[in-house]
Amino acid sequence: MRPRILIAALSAGIAVAAAGCAPTGGALGLDAVADERAARAEARVDALLASYAEYLTDRWPGILLPETTVEAWLGPGVWTTAFQNCASDAAGRSVVVDVDAGITTIPPPQTAGELRDVETAIYLCQGRLPPPGLGVSDPGPVEIAWVSSYARDALPTCLRRQGVTAEPLPADPFAILSGGATPGWDPYAAARGDAPELRRLQALCPHPSVLLASISAVGEPTGEEPR
Repeated sequence: MRPRILIAALSAGIAVAAAGCAPTGGALGLDAVADERAARAEARVDALLASYAEYLTDRWPGILLPETTVEAWLGPGVWTTAFQNCASDAAGRSVVVDVDAGITTIPPPQTAGELRDVETAIYLCQGRLPPPGLGVSDPGPVEIAWVSSYARDALPTCLRRQGVTAEPLPADPFAILSGGATPGWDPYAAARGDAPELRRLQALCPHPSVLLASISAVGEPTGEEPR
C-alpha cells in the first residue's frame, strides 16, 4: 500500500525547494522569514499530496479526490493520534499508524472499494494534518539573507547604542543559524564577565538564533527584532 510515502515523510521530511529567491532590495524582517518558511512548508505538503494523488489516480481510475487544506501542524507527540482519528473517521474503520509496520486498518479492507476508501482517507488527512517531518527544512535564501543583514548591521548597531562593540561576524551565515552559542563569534564578549549586564544586552539585542526560534518551522512569527 502506497501509504509508506506518509511514513517516510513522518520520519525524515521531504526536501522540496520552494519557488522564488531572496529579494534584492528593501528591508528584510522576521515577517519575510516567516512568509518564506510558510511557503516552503506549503510546497512540501503540495509535493506529498501530488505524489500520492498520482498513485491514487493510477490505481483507481476515475477516483474523485477530496479537497484538503492544512488545519494544523502538530508535533510528533500528538500527530499520530490526531491523524489516526482523522483517517479512521474518514475511512469508517480504525486506522493505525506504525513507523515500522506502515498504515494498517482494523478490520482490514475486504473489497477494492474499502481499500480505495482507506487510501482516500489517508490522502485527505495527510493534507489536513501534515506529517511532522514536512515541517523540517534547511534555511531558505530569505532567511539566510535576513541573518546576514541582522548580524552584520542591526545587532551591532543595537549593541553600540548600549556602549558595546560586537566581535566581527564569521563569513559563513550558516554558522549563525546553528544555535545561540556560535563557535568563533560572540557578540556579547565584552560583557561576559558581568552576568547582569550580559542578560540586559541579550534581552535588548537578541542573538539572531533567539529571534529565529520565535518563528515556527512553518512560518508562525511570535517575536520581534530590535529596532
